[in-house]
Amino acid sequence: MAKSIRSWAEICEPWINKEDGSLYQRTCVAPAPSKDFLQIFITVDQIIFRIWRILPPTRADANQHPVEMKSNYTDFPDDDRMRGEIVRNMGEKELNYIDALVGGHIDYLNRLSRKVLLRIIFNLDLTSILKLSQVSKMFRELGSCDAVWSKIYMDHTTQPITHELLMLTDQQGWKEVFFMNRIQLQKFLHRQQEKTSK
Repeated sequence: MAKSIRSWAEICEPWINKEDGSLYQRTCVAPAPSKDFLQIFITVDQIIFRIWRILPPTRADANQHPVEMKSNYTDFPDDDRMRGEIVRNMGEKELNYIDALVGGHIDYLNRLSRKVLLRIIFNLDLTSILKLSQVSKMFRELGSCDAVWSKIYMDHTTQPITHELLMLTDQQGWKEVFFMNRIQLQKFLHRQQEKTSK
C-alpha cells in the first residue's frame, strides 16, 4: 500500500490564520535611529517583506511609497536583498526562524490555544513549569498565571482553603502565596481575619 504524501498546503492548513491567510506574520519598528515600520508576512507559498519608511515631512523624499519585496520559498534562500533587509532590520534570529519555517519546521507549540497550553502545564511538575517559564514571553505569562499557581498550591500544600486565604490570593496572587513560608502565611491570614472581624 503506497503512502500518501501530503502537500505543504495540507500540512499548513490547520495553522493558517483564517482572517488574513498568513502562516506567520510579524510587525515591528526598525531599530534606532530608524523609525521605519516593518512587516513580514508569510503565506503557504510566499514570503512578503514590507518597509514603510518614516521620514520627517521636511525631507524631499518624505512621500515615498512603502517598499514591498516578495519571494517564493524556492527563491528565498538566494534572495540576498530581502535576506539582508530582514537581518538589518529584524535580526539574524528572525531570518533563522523564517528559514526554518520555509524549510518545513512549523513551531506547533506556540500555535496551540491558551487552553491547551494550560492543560499541558497542569501536567508538569513545579521545576518543569519554572524552566518552561524561561523559554519565551508567552510561556512566562502562562507560567505566572493564577490558574496554574492555584493548582500548584492545592497540589503541594495541606493548608485549607479559607475565605481569608482567598482574599489574600486576590491581593497577592497564588504564586506569591505559594512561595510564602508558613510563618509569613500564618501572619497574613491572622491579619486578614482581624480585618474582617472588625
